[in-house]
Amino acid sequence: MTMKKLIDLFFCHFLYQVTYTGLENLEGVQQCLICPNHSYNLDPFFIYPASHHLYIMAKAELFKHKLVAKILKHYHVFPVDRGKKDPKSLFYSLTIFETDEPRQLLIFPEGGVLKTEQEIGKRIRNGAVFISAQVGIPIIPVYITRRPKLFSKVDVVFGKPFYSEKELLKDKQKLKEKSKELIDTIYQLKL
Repeated sequence: MTMKKLIDLFFCHFLYQVTYTGLENLEGVQQCLICPNHSYNLDPFFIYPASHHLYIMAKAELFKHKLVAKILKHYHVFPVDRGKKDPKSLFYSLTIFETDEPRQLLIFPEGGVLKTEQEIGKRIRNGAVFISAQVGIPIIPVYITRRPKLFSKVDVVFGKPFYSEKELLKDKQKLKEKSKELIDTIYQLKL
């Protein structure tokens, strides 16, 4: 049994009842960033079964143990230092798309888990919009049910492609505004 199938059965059908909406938006693009809201540590497990050729940007703290780091890297998970600018992870993100092969990169534009509703819209990272503009690929915004309980229903809603123009790279304020627009777009997908 493949890891994808195992995650699908265990996380998406046993521990939670995951339903997907808008999958045609994800399947319609060759290369893209997948950008969901992030309220729960298991959010990547809800995305993984629906994706193809997925790379995942994850917090550097997960890579402290050598065995865990080796397993994560095997599944195309790479670290980002969220406490400061991390040019190494940004460069790696850009190199993922230096091919014509199908590739998807999962990035949480909120930069970490938001546990309360009051945190929404207060923490916005520009990395996803920057990468999208630099490489010229769309972002697929995704809304995931916030903080689901075990054995409950989880809605994963894939929105229409969100585009970032190359001109944004010249203006930090416009980059920040586009990143805020992305977050707003994600939360508008809530069923």
